Amino acid sequence: MKKDKEKINLKGLWLDDYERMLDELGEKRFRARQMAQWIYAKRATDFFQMSDFSKDLRDRLNQIAYIENIKLVKSQTSQKDISEKFLFELNDKEKVESVLMLEGKRVTACISTQAGCPLGCTFCATGKMGFKRNLTTGEIVDQALAMTAFKPATHAVLMGMGEPLMNYDNTLQAMRIMNNEMGLSLTAGKITLSTAGIPSMIEKLADENMKFGLAISLNAPTDEKRNRLMPVNKKHPLDKLMKAAKTFNKKTKRRVTFEYVLIKDINDSEKDALALSKLVAGIRCKINLIPYNLVPDLPYERPSEETILAFRDYLYPRCPAVTLRRSKGEDIFAACGQLRTES
Repeated sequence: MKKDKEKINLKGLWLDDYERMLDELGEKRFRARQMAQWIYAKRATDFFQMSDFSKDLRDRLNQIAYIENIKLVKSQTSQKDISEKFLFELNDKEKVESVLMLEGKRVTACISTQAGCPLGCTFCATGKMGFKRNLTTGEIVDQALAMTAFKPATHAVLMGMGEPLMNYDNTLQAMRIMNNEMGLSLTAGKITLSTAGIPSMIEKLADENMKFGLAISLNAPTDEKRNRLMPVNKKHPLDKLMKAAKTFNKKTKRRVTFEYVLIKDINDSEKDALALSKLVAGIRCKINLIPYNLVPDLPYERPSEETILAFRDYLYPRCPAVTLRRSKGEDIFAACGQLRTES
């Protein structure tokens, strides 16, 4: 439903914003904390659910503000690993996909920050669909709220559609809300931002004095190969990216995760593994190896299991930590690199 343009959408705002609004209404500032709890922790969809507010206050809030909610269009459950993919429609009819991944007691909400993506990585379904727009803070948080209504999340990753660092302010605000006890109550260490690698913004994130995790989608050990797979590398080459990763190490005291998608005959050789080990030398990091997830209409394939294991085994003694990640939800196109909405 279209809202009055004069009304304020409270989804995505935080305590300072609520305090200012309540001040103007002649209300005590402690109401701001109650409002945050109702909107984020209790997932209120309208003011009349806020039972500890007077009827007069609820009526006045309803006249000047509203709580926007994204619309769930459909969901799909993987038959392989019970991960669930959600298609959400935004207020302007744009759509985004999000994923809830389950592994033992760990429940991870994979959240989008943009509708589409402007970076055009050649192996990624989201890159193929192009860029529509940035998501608001409320739209980012609302994906987590909607998914965790089905099952509470223990972790969140800003790893869905889009480049989070190109929607920096809204993404950071959303992460702070998810981190807060009045939001999703996730500790900063259980919230990870995944980026294709924008050095200046990585350094800016390191200055925020927050202990969020950082994952860098690396995918190639040389500029020549990375330029072909990820056009962003032409503007932000590996030497600058590695310098930013070291800065993040130093300022946050946290290690960086390098995501490395293994693609048949592109970046999966022993020579590539050696070059990768040299590239990350001196950086406190973990390397996440991800066998390529097939995307229709793209000319890439997954390496054989033998090649995947050989790459891991060659890399492991030469790097601080190496894991082989089996993506969730591949059968419903919910795995890494497969998210794409269709008109």
